[in-house]
This record gives sequence, C-alpha cells and structure tokens, in this order.
Amino acid sequence: MFRILFLCTGNRCRSPIAEGFVRAHAASLPVEVSSAGLLDLGPAPALPEVMQAGMSVGLDVSAHRARPLADVTLEELDLIIGLERSHVAAAVVEKGAPYDKTFTLVELVRLLEIIESPEEADPDDRARAALKRAHDARAGADFVPGEDIQDPFGGPEKGYIKMATQVQSLTERLLVGLFGRPVAHG
Repeated sequence: MFRILFLCTGNRCRSPIAEGFVRAHAASLPVEVSSAGLLDLGPAPALPEVMQAGMSVGLDVSAHRARPLADVTLEELDLIIGLERSHVAAAVVEKGAPYDKTFTLVELVRLLEIIESPEEADPDDRARAALKRAHDARAGADFVPGEDIQDPFGGPEKGYIKMATQVQSLTERLLVGLFGRPVAHG
C-alpha cells in the first residue's frame, strides 16, 4: 500500500479536497490517502464553502473531519504533500518528516512530469521509484516561485471553486506521475 498524506493549515479546506479527489480517482490503485492540518481545530468538518465547492466539481467531503499533524505518525507514510511551502517546512522542521518524501503538490507534479517514468510493473514499486526520481530532480533545480495552492479562506465562492478545480487537475496528474496510467474517475 502506498500511503499519502495531504497537509494544509487547518485541514478544513485544501487538504480535504485533495484527499477526496485522490480517494475518488485511485480506487483501483494500492493507495491509502489521508489529510491533516498544522493547526489543531478538533474534529471540525470541512468549511461550508469547501463542501459547496466540492459538490460543484463532483466531490462530496461532508464526512471529512479535521485532524492535526501532531496526531499523525509519519513513519507509516510514503509521501507527504503540503499545499503550500510553509506546510512542507513545518512538516520537515517541526515534525521531522523526511525531506525526500515531502513536497508541495505543484512541485511534485512538475517534477513527476519532467523525470523519466519508472518501468516497475508493481504500482507501489513504481510510485516509490517515481518519488525518488522526483526528489533527485529537485536537488539540481532552481527555486520555482508560485508553487503554493492559494488558501481561499474568507474569500468569494469563486475562489473556493478555483482552488477545487486546480486541486482536481493536479491530483489527477499526480496519480498519473506516480502510477503511470490515467486515473479512473469514480
């Protein structure tokens, strides 16, 4: 099983959307996906605006409940994906997440799309090889600004829909980059 954690600030907006899309599109893959937030907000549901934005793009996140990064055991994870660089930094510096397994979503998709695709037949092995190649490619790359998914919190409805649409596209590309085949829409 390939275990992915999405990480955002409160686990009530961006990371539940990313988790939901991966769960929906990776049903046929050996993937276990979860999400967490840097803040401990208790088991709060996704924001109402997030539920509405999710529904507008065919995703139901009404069952989601927030959980803090402090409650996550990182050793069991294969990949930690922050929605902003600050999420990656907090995971690595404050929680000890391995840097070679911790990326922003935009950064990882960009790297997966420039590396040579692994040829491993086993999906887990292929995803781990792709992740290693992405990390190796990151070592020689220059800093790329603008690789954060903007937090729409407090903004207009269109900001939440834009975020959900952006995350949907990126998570589909992520799964193709990791597992080498188009995702099945569920």
